[in-house]
Amino acid sequence: MKRYIRTSFLFLLLSGMAFAGLGGQRAGTSIYNFLKIDPSASSGGMGSAFTTMVSDASGIHWNPALSVQMGGSSAAISHLQWFDGIGYEYIALSHAFRSWALGFEMGVLHMDPMEITTEYNPYGSGEYFSYADYYFTLNYSRKMSDRFSFGTSARLVREEYLDLATTSLVVDLGTFYRTGFRDLTLAVALLNFGTPAGPAGEYPAGDGSMREYERYSPPTTFHLGASMTVYANDYFDLLTALQLNHPVDNAETYIFAIRAGFLKTLQLSAAYTIGTDMPFSLGLAFSAERWQSGLKIDYAFRPHRYLGIVNQIQVSYNF
Repeated sequence: MKRYIRTSFLFLLLSGMAFAGLGGQRAGTSIYNFLKIDPSASSGGMGSAFTTMVSDASGIHWNPALSVQMGGSSAAISHLQWFDGIGYEYIALSHAFRSWALGFEMGVLHMDPMEITTEYNPYGSGEYFSYADYYFTLNYSRKMSDRFSFGTSARLVREEYLDLATTSLVVDLGTFYRTGFRDLTLAVALLNFGTPAGPAGEYPAGDGSMREYERYSPPTTFHLGASMTVYANDYFDLLTALQLNHPVDNAETYIFAIRAGFLKTLQLSAAYTIGTDMPFSLGLAFSAERWQSGLKIDYAFRPHRYLGIVNQIQVSYNF
């Protein structure tokens, strides 16, 4: 068992290291960039340092090994108000069957129709276009021991713009490990791994010939995270989390997050991220437990350095 755990961690570590050094030179070269947006208010309040967090079904978005750690069923629905009227709707479900679990998630990034402008109609042509991104994910995870689990997800992604559409399949891989020292947890995840994709069809080139659209790789990202409760009593607990994110199309980011819980009802979280234009994150959560079930409401506040404030709200239920 120990050899299997070491092999799993080593495989994902080497997979992430294989992309080392590419990020800075490849900024802006990936397709499906909406997959980088955190759809969950539960994780948004912690700056997306969620690779090790066992909270609700939305955790499978950041680590496919988390769904089996729930030990039951979970449902989450979240709304994110992105910039300039763009909305992001998200839903996630998971159910554990003893030592294994299945999960599902769906995300839709959408906007209102926008009027087309042209060289001769700079104030609007009377025609409109729409843009939408969405995905459907199936997740499987399994416990190999009380401390270790692994998981994988297959995500069907589609991007639509005017009469163009791009569809492809990406894969997530993840591991989760409780070290045995207090509640120190380590996790590794490789997200959005897939082959290059581009719009179907052809377009007329300047020389009169027909050419296929360019193809680009999805935004593969390697995550390495750790978390531990540093203090706890009957009324108060304090958890800290650290995470390294290594995307193939940008520079690395580093996240430090804390979460304070009061009377197992109220949670306050804050995070600081190095290497991003959204360095600060704040979160507020209220939970209520009854009949061995838990209802939780999360709110996340994330100001962007240039574009304004992102608000997220989520309702989740674990049963």
